This record gives sequence, structure tokens and C-alpha cells, in this order.
Amino acid sequence: MNIIITGKKFEVGESLRAETENKIRELSEKYDLHPVETKVFFAKDNSYLIRCDIEMHLGRGLYVRAHKDADEARASLDEAFDTFEQRLKRHKSKLIDQKRHEPTHKERQELHYSVINPQHDEPEVVEDNPLVIAEMKRHLPLLTVSEAVMHLDLSNERAVLFHNAADNQLNVVYWRADGNVGWMAPSQNEQ
Repeated sequence: MNIIITGKKFEVGESLRAETENKIRELSEKYDLHPVETKVFFAKDNSYLIRCDIEMHLGRGLYVRAHKDADEARASLDEAFDTFEQRLKRHKSKLIDQKRHEPTHKERQELHYSVINPQHDEPEVVEDNPLVIAEMKRHLPLLTVSEAVMHLDLSNERAVLFHNAADNQLNVVYWRADGNVGWMAPSQNEQ
């Protein structure tokens, strides 16, 4: 298991690093997880809160993410792991069932996307060319709608784009402003 622990504007000491690794190992053993990689990122912001971001790659395009802010690094780590564990508990049976019934080979498409900087500290004279922060590739998974909702909840993302296993069409599930999950699919009405 590959564990990456980093910090931004924050020095990750040996005791915090050891405690983080122990929590990851204990959680992996408790839920019988075999993650490909786990990333833990600590960052101190301008208000002196310390943010802990946890991302665990479970394989086959499934990521579990959680984050919390607190006054101290250990408090943010504990709160982030509590949130992480709640997500795992909520979806444990679905995860096990999905691993058991998932075909060994699914055809995937690659998706290219860019992350655009939504916040500017200083007003810049940028006409129609926003600043590109990152360009990444992801594979579009073949999922049922309920599996996509599970991925949405586990990943802490705002939206998930996927191929619907029922009709192999591109679909999107997303968090609505009212806190519910929305689902977008192509219209079945042909005109």
C-alpha cells in the first residue's frame, strides 16, 4: 500500500506522520480494504485553520475522499477520518456487492478535462482566457445509477460523469443546491 503524506504551509512531523499511517492501516484492516494508494494532505490557510484531506484509491476508478478543518492538525486528522469512516460504513455492503458482481473487463473511454481557477485574489485583465490550473485524464466508468450515486457520495465530488450500464449512454449524477442528488440522462424521446 502506497501512503503519501504531504503538507502545504505546514510541516508534517514524524509523530503526526506515524499516527496518520497507523490510522490508515487500522481502517484498511477493519474494513478489509486493499487500497492502491492513499494520500493525506495537510494545509494551513490564512485563518490559521489546518485542513486535512484524505483520498483513498480503492481501484477500478473508486475513490473515497474526506476533509475537515480544525485548529490543530490532530483534530483535523481525527475529524477527517471520522467522516471517511462514516462514508465507508454507509456504503460497505454496496462496495462488497459491487466487487463481487463487477465484470473483470469493462470497456472504458478516456475523458480529458481541465480545472479552471474559480477564484482570483487580484483582479486580472483576462478576457475570455481563464487560467488553467490542471489538465487531467480520467476513465469514464460503466456504472448503474445507484453505483454512480455511491461514487458521488464516497468521492466528495460535485458531479460524476459515467456510462449508464443499462443503455451505455453518458449520464451525470450531481449534488443539487437543495442537498439532494440530481440525475441527467439523454432524452429517450426521438423526434
